[in-house]
Amino acid sequence: MISNDERRKLIWGDGTLIKATLTYPDPLDKNKKKSIEVQFNPAEYSISRGVNSSETNGKGQNATPEQQQQEQESLATMQVKLRLDTTTYVEEDDEVEKYPDYLKDENELAGICKDLSMLTKITPDSHKNDLLCFSWGTMEFYGIVTSLTIQYQMFNRNGQPVRANIEMSIKGEEKELLNDIGANPRQSPDRTKYRRMNPREELWMLADMEYDDASCWKEIARENGILNPRKVDYTKRLKIPAL
Repeated sequence: MISNDERRKLIWGDGTLIKATLTYPDPLDKNKKKSIEVQFNPAEYSISRGVNSSETNGKGQNATPEQQQQEQESLATMQVKLRLDTTTYVEEDDEVEKYPDYLKDENELAGICKDLSMLTKITPDSHKNDLLCFSWGTMEFYGIVTSLTIQYQMFNRNGQPVRANIEMSIKGEEKELLNDIGANPRQSPDRTKYRRMNPREELWMLADMEYDDASCWKEIARENGILNPRKVDYTKRLKIPAL
């Protein structure tokens, strides 16, 4: 049983307000990352998971839970709602520096929404969507944006949006869970290594963890003779070349 002090800290934290953060490749320079600290933490988020299975009961037999056979594990889906609002910027506010930088420029709201919209598009170089990482406290969830709804609610005199509600779905997985089930922690390889992918992983996820660049999945595929990145033999170790 935990003490009252430990229970209080579990509920209220250590007194420091941690902001949720969105991190994604800079559209103008894929070698750099953009990190946006949200203005308002979400009230809630949901993560759903599922397993594709088939029944193995024979003809004339009743189906039982034990007769299910797992065919393929699927990635998790995270759904979260966020609000971006530049109207909290008050010129006379002496403590305006405490607000994120993007709140000081109304054009930044449109820029952030454009960046998020670009995450739903396939990049010409990698032929895949760029990865987005949603982090809050100790939780990090990364994957691709599969659904994005931006609702603009307030505008300035020039018609520029100054407030937006964002709903997004991200298909991927929590980094901590991937580590627990055998995935590999992020590191920048300076020598050739070997890794075995978990069925929850995809090749671009492995590249992002190893090289901090999802587009490097081609290097792993080329090194291992993989022609179709969606058909990877999870029973074999993959060679992770040094770049």
